[in-house]
Amino acid sequence: MIFIETKNLHLKVPSKENLNKWTQWINSPKLRKTISSTLMPSTSDMQWNWIQTELSSKTRLLLEFIDKDDNKFLGVVSLSTIDYITRTAQISTISPDKKNEKNKYCVYEARRAILQYAFNELSINKVYAGTLFPDNKSYMIKNMCLGFEIEGIEHDSQWHNNKPKMSLNYFMTRSMFEKKKINEAKFEILFSEKNRKINEKKLLKIISFLQVK
Repeated sequence: MIFIETKNLHLKVPSKENLNKWTQWINSPKLRKTISSTLMPSTSDMQWNWIQTELSSKTRLLLEFIDKDDNKFLGVVSLSTIDYITRTAQISTISPDKKNEKNKYCVYEARRAILQYAFNELSINKVYAGTLFPDNKSYMIKNMCLGFEIEGIEHDSQWHNNKPKMSLNYFMTRSMFEKKKINEAKFEILFSEKNRKINEKKLLKIISFLQVK
């Protein structure tokens, strides 16, 4: 069932059709390195029960995104902890498979679509997230290219091998989304080498200022 449509993607209500692939992702060692919510194993039945629970919740919007041309399952995008009083929500994405030239921007196309939905349809004012650093450095730079800004650093957000890992908290507001004209921008421009380098310098400068040495 299609919920949101973009140029290249269908954002759909999750179905059992892609459940096994989704469960494989949840259990993969690759994801465990960067996403703390995947530290415990899950079966397909457990995953389906969780999906059903989340779909009936008023505090989460959960969608899988599919290639419009070949119907390939590319990933999952979500808004969670939706608060209609403070008008805030948390965004997250899972899409670990290697991308080809055609779908290399699919994660950010899905993110942009759900941001637009959050700001326009749900009247959310601020969408936020966090990601491990430097584990997800490239991912953070691309999110900054999409228009997100760094909000702060959490030094001991997660522990691995008895060592703390640092995470970056980042956010987007409705006014930022509109002012930067994110919904109108072409991905080739947003993620150009020039823009990536500008945002990498910006990111490292912010970390240098905020990080405790």
